[in-house]
Amino acid sequence: MGLKFKGDKPQKKKKSTSRPSSSSHGGSSSSRADPDAHLEGWLPAPSPALLLGPSYLVLPATDLTPPVCVATNPTTGKVYAHALPAPGASASGSGSGGGAAALPASALAGLDADELEALVDAAEAGGAAGGGAHEDQYEPSDVHHVWVCARVLDSNDKVTLRSGAGRFLASDELGRVSAEREARGMQEEWTLEAVEGKRDRMAIRSAYGKYLSVDVVAGGKVELRADEDKEGETERWQIMMQGEYVVKAKQQFNERNGIKTKPDAGYTVVTDLAGAEVDAIKRFHRHGQGSSSVGTADDVRNLKKARKEGRLAEAMLDRRAKLKSDRYC
Repeated sequence: MGLKFKGDKPQKKKKSTSRPSSSSHGGSSSSRADPDAHLEGWLPAPSPALLLGPSYLVLPATDLTPPVCVATNPTTGKVYAHALPAPGASASGSGSGGGAAALPASALAGLDADELEALVDAAEAGGAAGGGAHEDQYEPSDVHHVWVCARVLDSNDKVTLRSGAGRFLASDELGRVSAEREARGMQEEWTLEAVEGKRDRMAIRSAYGKYLSVDVVAGGKVELRADEDKEGETERWQIMMQGEYVVKAKQQFNERNGIKTKPDAGYTVVTDLAGAEVDAIKRFHRHGQGSSSVGTADDVRNLKKARKEGRLAEAMLDRRAKLKSDRYC
């Protein structure tokens, strides 16, 4: 499926000419297998472990900053905080004012010509869709505001974010945010953290332990940085994702954490942790087949502890690395 943007007309669903489904007799097997199969459009990411695919990074309005999203200029490759229309603002210039008029004068003064033009376009798109966006219904109006999220292998919280131009969002040790490289490395990895008390918010931390944030610098210009040591109001992002990727994200989460699925019975956690480790070793490392050092009481105890702490995948990876090193000692 393609990306859906604010203002797009919904496509009419074609009526099926086949015989009636079994939904009238308790629902189809696919709907029973996954209750999220019907999700579509833009919705808040359920958790840091389930973000996947096209993503929209929004920082709702704070006491210091207007609502912004993380955007990139396809010509220059510059990453900047793109100002969004204030919630409830209309696109017309009279009455309550347009999106630009709803922003503080100091914020407007710091925008360049491209950013002002994009702000007007976004305000018009909001009016075409029937008014301004509510805080929990932000949707992208430009493909250059969308980042494709991919999971870092065997991790429940680390991701990479790639722009529409194929370049990865990165941060250096000084906190400068850019999207210049087509290959990913340490600087292109980000850690997602849930915000306590805010189910729809996440903090985004760089490889250097600094948080992605928005700040107002000299002249009233809104700037995107990754140099904050602590998570605060301007570091609590609302990340939107496409609903149809939720099912795929859950499947990948199950594979990373040793969770098996049953077609018609939902999700079942693997209780045989030693067996799950053996399966993982046989799958990824042929040298581990038949190893007698797997499945001891200590191993199972350590894996149970790791599962409770939410780091089962990392613990199993460490075990595989240890088996490989022991083999050649």
